[in-house]
Amino acid sequence: MDRQTGHERRRALRAAFYAMRIWRMFDTVSTRMIVIILLSAGPMAMIGGLQAWYSYRHTLAAPAFRADMAVGRIDLEIRHDVEHLSALLNAINLMSLDEEAIGRTLQLAQSLTGHFYRQLALLDDRGNVVIAVDNGRPLSSGGNVPAEGLPRFSGDVRVEPFDLSGQDQDGRSYVRISIQTTIADTGGNAVRQGVLTAIMPLVWSRHHLQIGDPRLDFMQKDGAIDAWIVGHNHNVAPLCEDCWGMRVPPPRILQWIRTLPPDSTAHATLTVGDASFAYGPVEGGVGALTMTRRNVAETHALVMFIIWLFVIVSLLGCGLIGVVKSANILLIAPLRRLTTSVALWQTGGGGFDAHSNWAMPAEIRRLANAFTTATRTLARHEQRLARASVRQELLMKEMHHRVKNNLQIVASLLNLQANRIRQPEAREEFTQARDRVRALATLHRYLYADGELFSLNMEPFVGELCGQIFQAVGEGPGARIALAINVERLEMVPDQAVPLALILTEVVSNAIKYAFPDGRHGTISVGLVHEDGRMARLWIADDGIGLAAGRRRDAEDRTGIGLQLIRGFARQLGGTLEIVEDGGTRFELVFPLQTRDDPHEGGETA
Repeated sequence: MDRQTGHERRRALRAAFYAMRIWRMFDTVSTRMIVIILLSAGPMAMIGGLQAWYSYRHTLAAPAFRADMAVGRIDLEIRHDVEHLSALLNAINLMSLDEEAIGRTLQLAQSLTGHFYRQLALLDDRGNVVIAVDNGRPLSSGGNVPAEGLPRFSGDVRVEPFDLSGQDQDGRSYVRISIQTTIADTGGNAVRQGVLTAIMPLVWSRHHLQIGDPRLDFMQKDGAIDAWIVGHNHNVAPLCEDCWGMRVPPPRILQWIRTLPPDSTAHATLTVGDASFAYGPVEGGVGALTMTRRNVAETHALVMFIIWLFVIVSLLGCGLIGVVKSANILLIAPLRRLTTSVALWQTGGGGFDAHSNWAMPAEIRRLANAFTTATRTLARHEQRLARASVRQELLMKEMHHRVKNNLQIVASLLNLQANRIRQPEAREEFTQARDRVRALATLHRYLYADGELFSLNMEPFVGELCGQIFQAVGEGPGARIALAINVERLEMVPDQAVPLALILTEVVSNAIKYAFPDGRHGTISVGLVHEDGRMARLWIADDGIGLAAGRRRDAEDRTGIGLQLIRGFARQLGGTLEIVEDGGTRFELVFPLQTRDDPHEGGETA
């Protein structure tokens, strides 16, 4: 479960990362203007492209449509020939002729048609050949037709494909038309029943067609349409037997024809390169295959489609490039110069000049002028504020210097007054007041001497303050009482430095005076370091006789105001004071550090 949750989290992070990258792509003016142009011009370009594509598809489909229509025309012409032959046989049937007259009539019909038919014959009612005319020659040889191939009643016309397999096969497809007739005697009286049959080739010959016949369209040299008749065994013969160099269908097309359903009545089309093929069944139970190619107009239309498509894409691309360049010159470059001017003004100060010119739009020029006016006004205010700040700093230094001088004067007066007092307790109180005033004077001297009026480096200050306390008490550091200082470089605001200095003065003075009585030796340790976060820790420790013992020695002489001051200043710092007595006395204070920008935090005042 944890692994799945981690995988989903990583996937969500990746999705958010990619979404951010996509958003950054649209985060510039150029990209957004391109999107706007595409949204506005895209529908028109799409409509134009769809129209061009429709014209392109229509042009591509035109050859296949013509080939399919050619199959229909071939079927129609063959039906017309079959109906014409059927009408001829029916006319002979209505003449009530004897066998000899029927033979002469069949020879006449074959002669008039230019010996077009393969065979015209008269059969008896059992299918035996009585008279046959084969290409103009009378044939009385045997041969018969199966009984199921004969018409069933008078007036019925039977049309069926005819196969010459086993005979003089010429590769062409034929159709046989049969109609019942009555054979008469010389007197015109009906003698017996018979069948008139005709075997007609499905191919055409130029010399059999008259001028103006529509079938001549299929017989033009280098014509637009090629046509073939496909038999039952998929043998292919040209529709025109005496045309100019009729081409042979590609093997791929013959293979395609073999894959078509044999009993299908629908037309099928196939396009290979610039040629389109159509195949469909025609009268006589065979099929017709046609091929046509794109003509000059269609090829021109395809070339124009490609040209127009290139023109549309080029115009759209040029428009986008022009928009980007124009936006960069008229909008983005002025904004970039304006941004650069603002950045230079921020880093260098002084007056602001956007260098506006006529190439900038009016809105950006007005914006640049507004920036110029505002920044000049702001610069004047900053100059006045800078002068006021310098004056304030001088005044603060002067104030700290005078406060330091006044405190030193107060400390000197307290020291003179203490020397004139005879009572030890009163002299001690004056001495402690003098030490506190000297600590404050030292702090103010550091403030104006270092130039940092709002913060104080506690590392040198603590060392000097402790040495000053030792000298005031009459002890030299390291003589009888050693002084160990561990203070980090710590910046502290004056509001915290003042109570901290007074705590140091009070605790170190009491440790010197009371922790080492009767000439005892020892060590006083003072430390100020950073804690976790914005906390600081102050400790003052000695290895003397301890706070309780010191109080017992001076229980009747001291009022305990020093410890009250220490606790009060700790509350002012907002810290926690802990006093530990174990082989001496240890004062430890943990308090939060303030910065010059923080509001006043501290606890109660002392």
